Amino acid sequence: MIRKKTLALLVAAFAATTVSAQEPRRQPNFVLVLMDDLGWKDLGVTGSLYHQTPNIDRIARAGAVFNQAYSAAPLCSPSRGALLSGKAPARTALTNVIRGFDDPYGGLHEITKPMEWPNGNTQYLEGFARHVLPLEEVTIAEALAEAGYVTGYYGKWHIGQNAAFNPDKQGFRHVNILGEKDGGPPGDRLDGDPKWMRTLTSEAVRFIEEQKEKPFFLMVSHWAVHRPHKAHPELVAKYRALPTTDQGDPVYAAMLETADENIGVIDATLKRLGLQDNTVFIFASDNGGLTLGPDTSNYPLMGGKSFPYEGGNRTPLLIRWPSRIKPGSKTDSRVIHMDLYPTMLEMAGLPLRPRQHLDGQSLMPLLSGGGRLPERDLFFHFPHPTHATGPYASIISANWKLIRWYNDTSGAYSLFNLAEDPGELVDLADSQPDRVKELNDRLVRWQRETNAQMPLPNPRFDPSLPAVRDKAFAIRLAMKERAEFERRLKEYQAKVSTPASR
Repeated sequence: MIRKKTLALLVAAFAATTVSAQEPRRQPNFVLVLMDDLGWKDLGVTGSLYHQTPNIDRIARAGAVFNQAYSAAPLCSPSRGALLSGKAPARTALTNVIRGFDDPYGGLHEITKPMEWPNGNTQYLEGFARHVLPLEEVTIAEALAEAGYVTGYYGKWHIGQNAAFNPDKQGFRHVNILGEKDGGPPGDRLDGDPKWMRTLTSEAVRFIEEQKEKPFFLMVSHWAVHRPHKAHPELVAKYRALPTTDQGDPVYAAMLETADENIGVIDATLKRLGLQDNTVFIFASDNGGLTLGPDTSNYPLMGGKSFPYEGGNRTPLLIRWPSRIKPGSKTDSRVIHMDLYPTMLEMAGLPLRPRQHLDGQSLMPLLSGGGRLPERDLFFHFPHPTHATGPYASIISANWKLIRWYNDTSGAYSLFNLAEDPGELVDLADSQPDRVKELNDRLVRWQRETNAQMPLPNPRFDPSLPAVRDKAFAIRLAMKERAEFERRLKEYQAKVSTPASR
């Protein structure tokens, strides 16, 4: 009798195990939090000595930190379009910030003639560009929705200028962009809810609670920490009392802490509902931190938002997947935001779409432990003037970086060895002409392959007059910022090393 009971129990246990083994594993959920203008070292976990981000740091420590992650562009609209489409901005021609409705060419689907700015003696004018992400692009949201995912988007969009190009036309089923038209105005709110952060969090929590029984993709796109800076007065006072480092804007720091608190609420919701272990949490920024002002510091990297230097494109990237990614993982492999598209597909067990995510590759070899990514070049194409530079393009190949400056009559190239000189202080272009030619040839081939829209020669350029926004201008501006950061950092180090401060 006992033997029969024992046998019956064993059979039952085996049957249960077999059934369980045959049951398909639920696809992971995805939560992607995208910040606006957050610098690569603005988080505690990435090196800030001033900002306090305990919730984001905790998420990072439980997953993987990418030390050399790049946005596809040094400004928001093109980098956001690239992240969602898996294609470099040059391929979609969405290469510049989408301007407001005062732009006479805004909102058009075609590649359109840009406005001719800045006024001044420039060798080149702004290149042609699209002012939306084309609807024919199959975004990662559309790919996941086709596979049964419920999709939600809350916050800043800024890759379409009217309802015809809103998130619900690009694969997101549940949407609230808070009346956004050109990317900015809603984020100015202060009355108890700086940058609408609490509102975005409430929307995100409601989405998770309502969709918890299904696989979902939630994207929360903050207006923070973009200007104008908005924060709770009591938090601002807290940071005013702290010693400043190379970073030291109390309103910016307070705004970031509020963002961190709200991200913590979203993560706590996942934990409360038992979803945390099967949710991939991705945290990123759309471009490098703004250094004019300064809002923040990317030191020791050169430059910031809109610059072709590392400070313009290096961003924080954190990925947590408790069931698959070893806590405390770090990698120095160079990755780019287009990589998120194939990575998420592979995580979801879905077939890759190589014809769509042409410029991305799955990061799973890195995330699963010990793997390497195939060698590749990274390309950046920005045929527009900014507050800091004229049009430019660049390539990173192995440890070498070449910048092509289009508004320059004396030296059209800069060459840096990023392994030896990550701060881009020693320009090797004049001493290594063969390497400059090799890298430029690769860059030109890629521009032709992608049908990149190039800067337009300025018929009114006068070579006898000083050029504006040329290479020398960008260098002077970046070096002036760097000197200020070094000065402030030395002051901080002197303060914390005194006996009274210990």
